Order: sequence, then C-alpha cells, then structure tokens
Amino acid sequence: MIIINKKLQNKGLFNGRWRNAWAILLFLCLTQMSVTQTSRASESASNPFLGVLDFESTRSVINDIRQNKLDYLRNKEKLESAFKVSQEQGWEELHLEAAALYSELLFRQEKYADLTAHLSHYLNHKELIKRKDIYLLFLETKLKALTRLDDSTPAKNLSKKLEAQISQHSVNEKIIIFRALAYYYTADDALRKTLSAALEGLELAIKSDDIPSQGYFYRKIADAYGYLEEDEDKAVSYAKKAVETFEKTNDGLFTAKAYWSLGNILLETGDPQSALVYLNKALAYFKDVNMNKGLAFAQYSIANIQYLQANYDSAQILAKENIELAMSAGINDMQLASMILLSNVYIKQDALEKANKINDDVFLIIDKFSRSIYKAEFFGERYELKRKLNRTDEAFDAIEKKLFYTKKHFEATSESNIKALQVKFEVKEKEDTIRKLEYEKDISNLQAKEEYQQKIIWRLSATIAFILVLVASLLVYRQSRQRKKYHRMASTDHLANCLNRRGILATANSKLAQQNITIAIVDLDYFKRINDEYGHDVGDLVLIAFANAAKETLSKHDDFGRYGGEEWLFILHSSDEKVVRLMFEKLAATYQKYCNNIDALKGDLSMTFSVGVSLGNKSNRTLDTSIKRADDALYQAKENGRNQVVIN
Repeated sequence: MIIINKKLQNKGLFNGRWRNAWAILLFLCLTQMSVTQTSRASESASNPFLGVLDFESTRSVINDIRQNKLDYLRNKEKLESAFKVSQEQGWEELHLEAAALYSELLFRQEKYADLTAHLSHYLNHKELIKRKDIYLLFLETKLKALTRLDDSTPAKNLSKKLEAQISQHSVNEKIIIFRALAYYYTADDALRKTLSAALEGLELAIKSDDIPSQGYFYRKIADAYGYLEEDEDKAVSYAKKAVETFEKTNDGLFTAKAYWSLGNILLETGDPQSALVYLNKALAYFKDVNMNKGLAFAQYSIANIQYLQANYDSAQILAKENIELAMSAGINDMQLASMILLSNVYIKQDALEKANKINDDVFLIIDKFSRSIYKAEFFGERYELKRKLNRTDEAFDAIEKKLFYTKKHFEATSESNIKALQVKFEVKEKEDTIRKLEYEKDISNLQAKEEYQQKIIWRLSATIAFILVLVASLLVYRQSRQRKKYHRMASTDHLANCLNRRGILATANSKLAQQNITIAIVDLDYFKRINDEYGHDVGDLVLIAFANAAKETLSKHDDFGRYGGEEWLFILHSSDEKVVRLMFEKLAATYQKYCNNIDALKGDLSMTFSVGVSLGNKSNRTLDTSIKRADDALYQAKENGRNQVVIN
C-alpha cells in the first residue's frame, strides 16, 4: 500500500484536492474488507466445518463415510457439512454422492418425513443416470423406507425392479442391490429369498474385499437361520462372524445391530448370560446416538431376559417403557411383543385380569405383526391364558388360529433349497481355500502347475456332481417329509395325540372302500360334570386317559379318533358281536385304570362310557349310513341309562 501511495504522489494525484478524494476511497475499501471478514467469521462460527472443507476435504469425508471409516451418526455434522458445502460450491458429482449418504443418515436418524422429501428431490436428478452406483444407494435407502409403510405394494414393486436389473450391473453395484433386497426380504418374511440374496451378496463382497458388506450379509444369514430355527449352530456361527467383521469397521450402528442379533440368537439357544453382554453393548450405542428403534429392540430383549430369570418387577418396568418407546418410534413388532411380555409378567404375578386386558388389546391389533410365527406364538399364549380363565370358546378359537398361523409360517419357511444354498456356499469356501493353497505351493514349473490344477478341477467337478445328486435326493426326501408332516398336523388331535375328526373320517372312507368295517361311536358318560366340578384341566386329563386306554386296548387292525368334544369314532376290523363287546369291556376296565391315576379325581369315582355300534355288513355301503346307524344305537344306549354297548 505504501508503494502504491508513493507512485501516486509522484504523479501529483495526492496534491491538493485529490488528497481528500483518495482518503475517502481508501476508507471505503478498508470498511468493505472489514465487513467481509466479519461475515465470514460469523458463518464459520455457525458451521465449524464451513471454510475448513475444501474440495479434497469434502471428498475425504464422503469416502470415509462410504467406506465405514467414520460412523454415520457420530459424525453426522461432518456429513451434513459435506452435503451443504458440495451443494453451495456446485461440485455436482460430489454433491450427489453426499446426498445419497445423507439419505442413509436421515434413515438412521429416523427422520422419515425429511427422508421422503429428500428422496423425491434427488431421485429425479438427471445426472443420476451417469452414476449407477449412487443411484442404487438412493434406491437402497428408499426400499428400506418403503418397508415401513402399511401398504406393501410400493416396496414390492421396487424390489422386483431391482431383481430384474441385477445382471446389468457391476460387482460393486450388485452388492448394493443384494444389500437392499436382503433387507426387504427379511422385513417381508421371505426368508428363503433373504438367505439366497445374502449368500450371493457375500460371495461378491468377499471377492471385492468389501468388509462392511461382508458383515452385513453375515448378519442377514444369521438372522435367516435364527428365524427359520433350522440350524442353531449355523445361526450362532454367522452372527459371530458378523460381529467380528463389523468390529473391523467404524460403523457403530451395524456393529450394534450385529451385537443385538448375536445376543438374541444366544438367548434363543439358552445362553442368557452371554446374550446379556452383547445386548448391553448394543443398548449402549443406541443410547449414545439416541436411536429409538434400536433402543426398543435392545431393551425388549433385555426385558425378556429379566422375565426368564424371574425378575418380574424389572421386566414389568422395562416392558412398560418399551411399549411407549416402540409406539413413538412406530415399530409395531416391538410394541406388540412388549405388550405380550407385559401380559406374561402379569400372569406370573397372578394378576390374570390385567394379563387378559393386555392380551385382548394385542388381539385387536394382531395384524400389525410382520411375521406369521409371531402371531402363532401369541395365539398359543392366548390359549393358555383363556384356559386359566375358563373361557373355553375363546381358548379354542385361539388354538385354531395358532394352527392356522403355524401352518402359514411353515409354508413361508419350508425352504426346499436351503440346504442346497448352504452346500453352495460351503463349496465356494472350499474353492477359495483351494485357490489359496494353490498360490502357497511352490510349483517348480508351469507344466506341473497346469497338471495340478487339472487334477484339482477334476476332483472338484466330481465332488460337486456327487453333492448335486445328494442334494437333489435330500430335497425330494425333505419335500416328501414336509407333505407328510402337514398332513399329519391337519389330521391330528393335539390334546389326545390321536386322529381328529378329519383324520378318522378319512381313514374310515379308505378302509370302507377295501372291506366291510364296523363303526362304533363312544360318548364319555357325564363328562360335563367332570368339567364343571373339577375344571377343564382335569377334563383334558380324562380325555387323554381315554385315548391312552384305547391305544392300549385296540388291535393293530383297528383305529380310533376324536370325533368331537367327548365323542370318539372307532373303526373295527371284526364284525363279530362277541369280539366287539369283549373289546369294549377291556377298554372300560383300562379306561378306569388310567382315570384312577388322575390325582384330582375322587378315588372311588366310576368313569364309564356309552357305545353305539354298527356292525360291518354288505348293506352298509356308505360311511354316512354306518355312522347314522351307530349314532342311533348310541342314542339308545344313553336312553337306556348309559354305561352300555348297543349294537345295531
């Protein structure tokens, strides 16, 4: 400035009247500089990263977040600043990447309304067409957000779109798609697809050395095995792999989720102490970042452990807190699960009416549960509670619904190719091991190396062919067993452990088509009095006693089943009246013997039954005819004073 002034003075510009003009101009320049510096200082104070983040610094923050060197939630200010600075500076490509990561941050912060607006704005950006990987990051977050909606159609449509595009993408882009699909399939209870997507994604993540994605897929595989209840050892093994892998990263959220998954699997396998260690680790992170969703899941699991350890007061407090927490976070599964847990606590505390009130509240909103198995478990507990309260109609309604949802769960999780996928992954692990061994060996020349590789390939091909044949055989065998299992479930009375009405009628029709059979209907005498005087629990024991007596008495050619209530239908091979009467005499004695072993019944109480029989002959050409004749005979036996056999 001094140099400039001297030059101006030499030209005479600072002489006389010009001196005042230049003084005013200099004052104005200094004032403007001061205002600019003050403004910049104010901006820096309001945003500590503004002015610090140049292009390279912004690039570094985005890379570190994306590679999980920085945790999203614990470094949210850095990510927010990178998002804003890249936008203000017009760094278009860098800003789109920051915007994609920012959408994931909004999801983790549970700011779903802001996320919806953010996605709507950026998914229409024309530059995204050039950046497939960034576009897929947006879609991954969008699919996760859509799974929260009551209407499953948008999420389903987006998942189908991603499925159809897999083959068009690079390895790293496929990993993003498989991450998104594994999340969606788990939320949609499509566990076979979860396992398939996670295994495919894990293979790609291992090849590309993508450590965070490896941890993510390990956890999804562990969760799938855990939900399927197929292989507890596999579930624990993969959950531990997920923890070990995520602990190599700085992604606190996914590490905490891995802790939570492992804790829950250990709890299911009967190791609550170890489970509590990991659940508390998860809880600590969720509290640190104030994440309600994570808090609700971790706190529920800890409350469940308190309940299992008979710490009912602690469990009650945690369950009540978690109901409110889950409701505020919009997590339906945790809200309902916590309500059920609270109901169970009240049962243990003999507060049955409180338990019943909570149970009925859950019943009204049961459709909010995401999985059929959760509904089946609830109706099983509802059945037990209603039985304790002697509300028979509601109890039997609950047990029917339990059977319905159990069957629905089996249909959803009857994974015909789980073992195939399992073998597929294990073979891939063996292939990786073989490759490492090949590289470690000191092969003296190329010819020896080629011969060795050919031998390995031949052996591996033969092994894979053998495994494929074995797997195909196992799948056929398993499918056959599953069909038999469902048929058996649908035809079995689970209380008496014998055929139910459907099963015994089907057996009768089958036998009648081949030979003449004798049909008998048995009714337990005065059974209602047993229920009224001793309660339904004792009544159930009497029904079980009769079924056990029948199993002991009948020959291997005869069948029986529970026809309804205290009525039983017998299919007898013999058409000889004396043989039939002798059989029912033996059954009566055996029945009394079993009832004498029921402590709740009076020692001298006589337990009897009435029988109506339709002997097998050529005139009984239909089952309906035989049953009608046996029913008429039973009516006559009751009219004659019960405790007798009437043969028609």
